[in-house]
Amino acid sequence: MATIQITLSDEEKRQVDELFKKLGMTTSGAIKVFLSQSIQNQGLPFTPHVRDHSHQQAIYPVIGKDGQLIIPNDAPEEVKDWVNNG
Repeated sequence: MATIQITLSDEEKRQVDELFKKLGMTTSGAIKVFLSQSIQNQGLPFTPHVRDHSHQQAIYPVIGKDGQLIIPNDAPEEVKDWVNNG
């Protein structure tokens, strides 16, 4: 039996424990799933990528007189679609 240790900040540990508890597992169990999937896939079980956040902009919706959320015209189409269709 082997032991693997990692170092996290207290806040990161709290966040991952909370997340995995919501998923019905422990952080240790989640790491075991990750490692098992890595072996099965012979690589990472996801595609790593770097997101380019440089083009993001803040969206300032307003509430109309009828209580509807109004999204600005220059908001990305996927945001408008999500607001309109859920």
